[in-house]
Amino acid sequence: MRRSKSGAISVAIAALGIGLPAFAVADDLPPLMDHDSPVLCARDKEGQLWRIQCNPATKICLYAANNELDESGNRVKSLERARECAMDMAVDREKLEAAGFKMVSGRPDVPFGWTRDERGRVFQVNFDLKRRMYFGAAYTPKKILENPLESSRTSIDFGLLIFHLKSDGETPTVHRFRFVEGQVHLEPFSAELVIAHYDVSRRFLDPLLRITTFVGQPQRHDLKLNLGLWTEAGGLEIHRTSAGYSQLWKHATAQVTLDLWQSPILDSFIRLRTGIGLEGQRDEVNGYRSGLTASSALEMDFVLDPNGFHNFRLELAHEVPRYFVPVNSTSNYSQRLRAKVQYEAIVLAINDQPLTLKLAAGGEKRDDIPGVPHQWAFVMDAGLRFSLWAPPRPRS
Repeated sequence: MRRSKSGAISVAIAALGIGLPAFAVADDLPPLMDHDSPVLCARDKEGQLWRIQCNPATKICLYAANNELDESGNRVKSLERARECAMDMAVDREKLEAAGFKMVSGRPDVPFGWTRDERGRVFQVNFDLKRRMYFGAAYTPKKILENPLESSRTSIDFGLLIFHLKSDGETPTVHRFRFVEGQVHLEPFSAELVIAHYDVSRRFLDPLLRITTFVGQPQRHDLKLNLGLWTEAGGLEIHRTSAGYSQLWKHATAQVTLDLWQSPILDSFIRLRTGIGLEGQRDEVNGYRSGLTASSALEMDFVLDPNGFHNFRLELAHEVPRYFVPVNSTSNYSQRLRAKVQYEAIVLAINDQPLTLKLAAGGEKRDDIPGVPHQWAFVMDAGLRFSLWAPPRPRS
């Protein structure tokens, strides 16, 4: 006769040599053992191995099977992502209870960013979307003010590798890397790609200026100048218009950044950036022309919750290319204005790889592409992204 889950566990607990009490399955999950505290292991009279963790401060000892359980409570496989426990055959329940300890059923320990269910199965609950590889698909209607019925197209986006490195110390620093990231709109066709991106944010602990006010109680106010660097190389844009195809190569761009606000672990920020880049453009009207582009932007990038489930980005950018050869023999200058806002949220995970919902909107106005009206065009995105890697976020 097949035993129920609670019955199997009760029998095993009753047979445990150290005398652990049986427990009933409750709706609430048992407490989780602390991964950073010592864990002991002891065998019962049937030879089954149990994990035990006692907290002298709370006078509570948690115990859990050293295996994953099936639906009936039978041990089926070894625990995943559990530390090796130290064998201790001297665990004595009577001595522990005499010392004021209470035995409570729990769940085995697990590393930061992971958890276990009541059967000991492990799964990830904390994700760093700033360290991942991803591929996504979305419905992307484009609205031009003079033609609001033009709205049918889909898109895909991708990022081959995204990661960041943080170093602490006297000047906490975050280095951010992005490789082969882009987006392709299928109908009408357009594509954007950046081969390599690198930027760095710093938090200078020594202020640039120290201002002391003497109105009321004297107070000190520090003015810090958190400067950084923003670079991109190998940028490409392809657009198909009524005047044919246009290709824009952004060979290299370098900008200075000023962080107006930073989160404590530097994963969120508000910053200004400005700089210059070298680009070349070819279309079927003007041929090939190259130039230097002055650009500036306001960026906001927020991780909205401790587990990394909700992410928000905003970018307002202005670019002014100055071509070495006048466009249409009239001007050396063009202008590009761009605004983007994006919200991304994790909805589920497959084999601990997150699937996210992406909602985005953007607007663009430019006069450098023949066949594109010099007016605002707006784009909306609604789609899904599947990410690989995405380890837990750093502990704050």
